[in-house]
Amino acid sequence: MSEADHIVSIKLENERLKRENEILLMTVAQIRKTVDRLIERYVLEERA
Repeated sequence: MSEADHIVSIKLENERLKRENEILLMTVAQIRKTVDRLIERYVLEERA
């Protein structure tokens, strides 16, 4: 593999990892929303 091919390969992997990171960040945000709703429903409502 030439240096140019290696650079292209690394750039493609970098783009794939960026997309994967965005998906993971969106997943974490959704999990946080879900946890917040669960806490509100089952913990905070029981105190009232």
